[in-house]
Amino acid sequence: MDAGTLSQEVLERARSASDNGNWSDTAGAGLSDVRPAELEGDDARIAFWINVYNALVRDELARHPRSGHLLRHRRVFRDASYEIGGERYTPDVIEHGLLRLNSRPPLGLRPPLRPGDPRFEAAPSRLDPRIHFALNCAAASCPPIRSYWEEELDSQLELATRSYVIAETKIDREQGTVRLPYLLKLYARDFGGKEAHLDFVIRYLPAADAAWLVEGDGFRGGVTYAGFDWTITSDLPPV
Repeated sequence: MDAGTLSQEVLERARSASDNGNWSDTAGAGLSDVRPAELEGDDARIAFWINVYNALVRDELARHPRSGHLLRHRRVFRDASYEIGGERYTPDVIEHGLLRLNSRPPLGLRPPLRPGDPRFEAAPSRLDPRIHFALNCAAASCPPIRSYWEEELDSQLELATRSYVIAETKIDREQGTVRLPYLLKLYARDFGGKEAHLDFVIRYLPAADAAWLVEGDGFRGGVTYAGFDWTITSDLPPV
């Protein structure tokens, strides 16, 4: 079984186990033999790590439920882990160390990987900011969980991004303002400044909304950001 298919199955096992409470086999079973650094191409690596991240978070919170505000449980993302190819991978290592090319987490003090860490060899060569609309950290405002495939990654990420951007972007024509998704603010360095944020969102909005922002007919340049509900939710249905 190739690593991409296995990451799909890991995600399905995490869903199934958390739904029916059957923990006879861990969701991450089989990952220990995978060598993620041998995955060829960015699409394979990005799809693999998205699936594993979402499985790991769902697995951990189903085994050890938490409630309330997610940011009060930040240790989950530093401590929960799967063994993959002889190395331990936490949610922080996967998201910030690999997918974000060893960037500091928004609420962290330093990048998760130190220079020379062998796990960085499994990172993609580029940051794709659309990952933020695919990763689910179990907060109520997170994007839904989907399964990702190397062969379909671009179209899948486009769909996930478009769905989230449309849902979280609000245009007020009377006031001449636009409210953008909070994830663009949280990961501002991944998307650029406010002007870049607008450019990014315009790509995914319905044509009439995009034209209104581009042409400036009534748009006064007022940009704000939506709120974000950090409440932990166990309701993480696949889409």
